[in-house]
Amino acid sequence: MFPLQDPILVFTVLMLIILLAPLLAERLKVPDLVLLLGIGALLGPNVAGVLERDNAITLFGSVGLLYIMFLAGLEIDLHRFIRTRRRSITFGLLTFSIPQLLGTLAGRYILGFDWMASVLLASLFASHTLLAYPVASRFGLARSEPVAITVGGTIITDTLALLVLAVVADMHRGMNSGTGFWLNIGFGIIGLIMVICFGVPLLTRWFFKKVSEHGGTQFIFVLTVVCACSYLSHYAKMEPIIGAFLAGAAFNRLIPERSPLMNRVEFVGNNLFIPFFLISVGMLVDFKSLSGSAYGWLVLSVMVSGVVISKYLAAWITGSLFKYSADAMKIIFGLSVVQAAATLAAVLVGYELKIFDATVLNGAIAMILVTCLLGAWCVDHFGRKLAEQESVRREAPCAEQRMLVALKKPESSLGLLNLSFMLRKLSVPGMIYPLTVVNDIGDTDAAVAKGEKHLAHCLSQAASVDIPVSPKVRVDINPSDGLVHVAKEFRASILIIGWEKRVTLGTMLFGTMMESLIADCPSRLLFCRLLQPPNTFKRIIIPFGPLSSRRHDLSSLLDDLKSLSRQLGADIKAFVIRGEDELTAALEGLAAACPISVDVAGAWRKIQDAILQGLNEDDLLLLPCERRDSPLWHPGIENLQQLVVNRSIKQSFLMAYPSLQSGENAESAGISSVDNTTSATNRSLSYYGINIPSDMRLEDALEVMVKRVLEDSWLQKTILQQILASARSYPLSLGEGAALLHCHCDGISNPMLLVGTGGKGDKWQFNNLKGRYHTIMMLLSPKGDPQEIHLNTLADLARRFLDKDFITQLETANSSEAICELMKRK
Repeated sequence: MFPLQDPILVFTVLMLIILLAPLLAERLKVPDLVLLLGIGALLGPNVAGVLERDNAITLFGSVGLLYIMFLAGLEIDLHRFIRTRRRSITFGLLTFSIPQLLGTLAGRYILGFDWMASVLLASLFASHTLLAYPVASRFGLARSEPVAITVGGTIITDTLALLVLAVVADMHRGMNSGTGFWLNIGFGIIGLIMVICFGVPLLTRWFFKKVSEHGGTQFIFVLTVVCACSYLSHYAKMEPIIGAFLAGAAFNRLIPERSPLMNRVEFVGNNLFIPFFLISVGMLVDFKSLSGSAYGWLVLSVMVSGVVISKYLAAWITGSLFKYSADAMKIIFGLSVVQAAATLAAVLVGYELKIFDATVLNGAIAMILVTCLLGAWCVDHFGRKLAEQESVRREAPCAEQRMLVALKKPESSLGLLNLSFMLRKLSVPGMIYPLTVVNDIGDTDAAVAKGEKHLAHCLSQAASVDIPVSPKVRVDINPSDGLVHVAKEFRASILIIGWEKRVTLGTMLFGTMMESLIADCPSRLLFCRLLQPPNTFKRIIIPFGPLSSRRHDLSSLLDDLKSLSRQLGADIKAFVIRGEDELTAALEGLAAACPISVDVAGAWRKIQDAILQGLNEDDLLLLPCERRDSPLWHPGIENLQQLVVNRSIKQSFLMAYPSLQSGENAESAGISSVDNTTSATNRSLSYYGINIPSDMRLEDALEVMVKRVLEDSWLQKTILQQILASARSYPLSLGEGAALLHCHCDGISNPMLLVGTGGKGDKWQFNNLKGRYHTIMMLLSPKGDPQEIHLNTLADLARRFLDKDFITQLETANSSEAICELMKRK
């Protein structure tokens, strides 16, 4: 009857073990990893003989081992690994050199092996397998520094240990260990790293852009690439686990943590392949061999005690050097003490080459059993303590996170939902509300049914990520009113909505619905133009305009920026105006959690030019915008939006607006409220009307305007240079044929507005604006005035052109003086 031969029955028994082991482990208060190893040993060929370790189990077990290393590379925080690379290298060298030295001495002087056998024996001690890594990951410690340096050190110590195996095996076979031998190994390792770390991201980005996540195609692609990378390791004389780890690191920035693809990867690995591997390792245990000779017990004792002592010593030295807590040090020990993959590879090679005898093979199996139990217990026991400490340190959530996602078109809905998953803070209570608004015109029942069908598809997407959502269908005549009502009803903290492609100059980039939301929606707003899968972005570029440090939502904006960077694995490139020291410090503080670089510029024009010159399709542009009635509103941000849209039809970007709240325009921003008609700015602003010949070039027209108002020749030349630079780099379109230029300049004591017109009709054209303009407004502010006064005046002038009554009156003005009088009255 035993061992079982029917493949269906064998598979049924294995699935029953995988099903019951976690349930029993929870009741017995032991890690399920330990229980799977124990059941594998109990039912294996060396005890009960119920199951045979045949080719099928070996195959699934091998894939499970690769999966463990792949997940380790996939879940490692690459930014933290880069920051702590010296610590990872230090630990990797310690956890290799100490066991290698002690193992060599023990094998030579205690067990009496020759030097070659002693060195190979020591390599069994030096390597380790991250078998307990899923336990640490389950406690949320995958991104903690102690776990990160252990994972980083694993690739170093396993590579060195397997290199020792390759060298000893080749030398035992009689190969010449000269310069060519070492060059062959060195170039093989370098080639493997280059092919995987550079080739896999390029291939994956191309594939992800072409193929959506439907049907699990992306998961099959990932699994295929991991197996292919593992196989390539043979050509570098490395074990497949090295290729699997490197593949995980290559996919690290391409598979967001909270995405359907990551959910599939983890589910299949943790519930199928990894349990198969644990059961197959348990089947290797032969308890009968423990009743052998005294020398067999000596070999077993030396191997077990040697690996435990040497690995503990390496972990203790590492913890002492880097000031880790006792619990963190013991987690490092628990992760690094486990022997399985490389150990099995080395001992089997040594046994086949007659370097080792059966006593070493039995000792290795016993060492695997003991270290698996010990490592799993250490990570489980001390990981719980460290996780509790980390949860105490975390700031308690002060409010719910209610995210409203407006869904309209099926082709863009999944992108918006995935973005909301990435921004969702799992530590904060709350809900995601996918919403579709249908018109209360015509067949309402059919419209509601269509909306429900659309939301049902979105529910399946959310279910694959295991994030709670509550879909809503709202019936309203006006879609924007429906969104505003729902945002108020559910007290939404943020509204995520797609960006409309069709724009007009008069509405300043947004359609009517967008403009209504900006004016009336109380929640934070995030308008999204996502033209490729989010996980294919390489950089997030965010420019901050003047006075951005006074945004009342700055903390939330930086949190979103950090979440996006970590989920997408994208670097952050931030631009800040000089003088914003508080904002610069806050951005530099993000460097501990995500890769970020901050460029400080003296003027907005330089930031705008740098972005337009360096932007590419794999960049995600995040624009921190302000509502137009805010004193922090800067026209240059909206001008940059228009320039980006005009420049590239394939550029993805996000536009973030702060929430509306009482007193936002004044108290929340830390700026005194200013009334347009009675402000000191308006009282001191001088107006000058200049009529310009219609056939004059733009540069000549600007020169005429400056010279008509200013008498000093040096001042004329200085300001004209600044105005020409403004015309080339950051002119502002006011609509209705009017363009605004501005500069903060020396030599004047009061702000002045120069209005030049060539009459009705199209006259002048600007490089960065569409259309032609017949009216040019030039705002000149004294250099000594505070920056917020210049920006407040600039925003005030731009807002006037959003008033339809003012536009109507402007159309009747037939001279520059008439326009000035109209501006004064307004």
